[in-house]
Amino acid sequence: MKKISKLTIAEQQFASEHHDDVKKFLNHYRLSEDDFYDVVVFGYLCAVQEYLGNPKLQEYSFKTIAWNQMHSALVDEYKYRNRSKRKAVITTYNEENAMEELNQFLPQRTMSIEEHLHDQEILQHLLTYLTPKEREAVRLKADGYTYREIAEHCQISVYSVRNRFSRFRRRLLTVHVVPKGGSAA
Repeated sequence: MKKISKLTIAEQQFASEHHDDVKKFLNHYRLSEDDFYDVVVFGYLCAVQEYLGNPKLQEYSFKTIAWNQMHSALVDEYKYRNRSKRKAVITTYNEENAMEELNQFLPQRTMSIEEHLHDQEILQHLLTYLTPKEREAVRLKADGYTYREIAEHCQISVYSVRNRFSRFRRRLLTVHVVPKGGSAA
């Protein structure tokens, strides 16, 4: 979303005159005002500034521009909330019957633990084929970061991040992985 600067007096007046569009938007999409007002109002204020700042936009209804911006702000919020690194599993813990609860929460837990250990073993083996820079990029990707975020963190281009993963994938094609319960050939 575009950055919003301080509203001029004219923009403030215009925004207050059309403020009911925010409530209509929330009602139309059945969104709680407590939860989503702060999200969509920034899209609304951005629309006010764009509408008054760009004479070509004034050929259209303000409501159209405002609803488009509020919808965009809402979509951005949903994307932000649904990123994998923000969706942790949460449960209560009762120490008295912890194992019973754990078995209910994670059926076939022992098989999963065994598979997880095997996967960890394979992962450790595969990580030996990585350069330190590739290892850092893989860890960031596993933590849910995008290529752009990895590029910013590593201070390289997105193209370089893609190349690191591409080189690593090509190298993995030559690696022989030990199957579960098997031995290396």
